[in-house]
Amino acid sequence: MHNIRWDDLQYVLTVANEGSVSAAARSLGVNHSTVLRRLNAFEHRHKLRVFHKLPTGYKLTLEGRQLLDSALSIESTVKALERKIFGQEMKLEGTLRLTTTDTLLRLVLFHHLAKFHQLYPRIQIELNVTSRQLDLSQLDADVAIRPAKELPESLIGIKLSSIAFGVYGAPIYINSLQGQHPLESANWLGISSAMIQGSASRQISNSTPDEQVVLKADSFEPLVMAAEQGMGLAYLPCFVGNSSGRLQKVEMEIKHKGTDLWMMTHSDLENSARVKAFFDYMKEAIKPERTRLAGLS
Repeated sequence: MHNIRWDDLQYVLTVANEGSVSAAARSLGVNHSTVLRRLNAFEHRHKLRVFHKLPTGYKLTLEGRQLLDSALSIESTVKALERKIFGQEMKLEGTLRLTTTDTLLRLVLFHHLAKFHQLYPRIQIELNVTSRQLDLSQLDADVAIRPAKELPESLIGIKLSSIAFGVYGAPIYINSLQGQHPLESANWLGISSAMIQGSASRQISNSTPDEQVVLKADSFEPLVMAAEQGMGLAYLPCFVGNSSGRLQKVEMEIKHKGTDLWMMTHSDLENSARVKAFFDYMKEAIKPERTRLAGLS
């Protein structure tokens, strides 16, 4: 009977998930030859062919698929154990992985992260700036600060503020629409399917004919730049639109005018000293930002 090494199994899982040795190497942060060597060693050690090596990539064999199903169950157990261990750590030092969006980081959070660092200099903050919803249950991040209408299931957290939305455009472009209803005649700058969409963003996207959308992006940052260049109107958080000195808010009726800002973590991590310190600090630090986030200033 062969003992399966978890480290080797992780290489097999990553190749299966990524579909190629090169992609797996990038994901694992190692070189191509290391992944290939570990994969070949695993197959040789267990006398098992895990992948069909095709010109289009690596495809699991039937035996490989059965192995993968078992490995995923093991991975889930290991991740749960890692979360529980991390959640019991009491030292105010080490890495805290935070995920948020680029606009929140630039316009709201970075100022507070700098002060948090002054208070806890031995906590290293590792940022993952993305509009993609990361899976906190799989330890993709320890803490997320992002818009949502409600707290996702299996997570715990606090609502930091409400976020108001509005329609913005360059004054010269808005003036060109005088006498016309913007929703019916304007060019629009929209969010792509890759971007996390709150109900406010979904509502305006669904009400705009696709032929009127001249640009889509997975972040509000490029929408601001496009609107500043007069390409069209953009549906933006007010704290984003108001931060631009080159955009003007369009006064128009909007059914869904906002969403909420949440700070969240997995329930297994709530007793981690690092997570608790960050929660305690950030929930107070954000309070003066609430008026701006709510579009009242």
